[in-house]
Amino acid sequence: MFPAGPPSHSLLRLPLLQLLLLVVQAVGRGLGRASPAGGPLEDVVIERYHIPRACPREVQMGDFVRYHYNGTFEDGKKFDSSYDRNTLVAIVVGVGRLITGMDRGLMGMCVNERRRLIVPPHLGYGSIGLAGLIPPDATLYFDVVLLDVWNKEDTVQVSTLLRPPHCPRMVQDGDFVRYHYNGTLLDGTSFDTRHDYGAPQEATLGANKVIEGLDTGLQGMCVGERRQLIVPPHLAHGESGARGVPGSAVLLFEVELVSREDGLPTGYLFVWHKDPPANLFEDMDLNKDGEVPPEEFSTFIKAQVSEGKGRLMPGQDPEKTIGDMFQNQDRNQDGKITVDELKLKSDEDEERVHEEL
Repeated sequence: MFPAGPPSHSLLRLPLLQLLLLVVQAVGRGLGRASPAGGPLEDVVIERYHIPRACPREVQMGDFVRYHYNGTFEDGKKFDSSYDRNTLVAIVVGVGRLITGMDRGLMGMCVNERRRLIVPPHLGYGSIGLAGLIPPDATLYFDVVLLDVWNKEDTVQVSTLLRPPHCPRMVQDGDFVRYHYNGTLLDGTSFDTRHDYGAPQEATLGANKVIEGLDTGLQGMCVGERRQLIVPPHLAHGESGARGVPGSAVLLFEVELVSREDGLPTGYLFVWHKDPPANLFEDMDLNKDGEVPPEEFSTFIKAQVSEGKGRLMPGQDPEKTIGDMFQNQDRNQDGKITVDELKLKSDEDEERVHEEL
């Protein structure tokens, strides 16, 4: 805080020669050709020539970063460029894996920020240089743009963009959900969007059907809610990446929950809302001939669903689900179910527990 008052005219009172000296020193500091004392640089000179409006996170020691750079000498001659190799630098900063000048110059950067770093020889390759590339005692100039920053301690960052006023139940593990999403990298590069497919994405949460970070970020949502999720790579596609996603990339999703249904327990294709019929086989055997072919089985299951007595696994074609159920009950695969073959999964699970005990 500075006190209010008339502007200072102290600079105007300085002798002209002294004023010119101050200007030269300031220019020297900005260009990296001199220290404040007029001698060689003692530290990295940082010029932040593009700073994003939003900077939720700055680079700190031990962070993993991805960045592009051009490296030149003082005369502008290029000695190296990640752009020429079409490969980002992906590395942990502040732990000695980079030259000291680059390590220091990256500290405090924001994603999408651009900097010019002027690195004196003792913070670069010193009096030895780098054979065939960097001469001894060379001052290095780097133009750097930061594309990613994350840490192994990071979790999913969730920001609510829109939350409906009425939310009878929030999403939880085991729910079957439908949702739209846009997926981008932190620099805005799009890698996938569900809107391109004309239908929402479908998944059962907690069933390893989506990346861990997305599974986590959808928890607790309401139908109609919109969220922004920032997912670190160890909760996404890791070091290997995926189609359209480079290795070790942080992902940004905007998701909108379209619908939610209660899921089924793992391994179940159909569940009863109440107790099943006491005479299940007799009810299923529509023509009472002691056998249940696929047609009778399908008719019976569809009737239970339409009458609200049970429900099929969501997210799959009902005909396929019923077909899979029939195959599970047709133990000898002869195309029909007998009373000895018919067995509820809950009874099978209970028998298995007793066998294990």
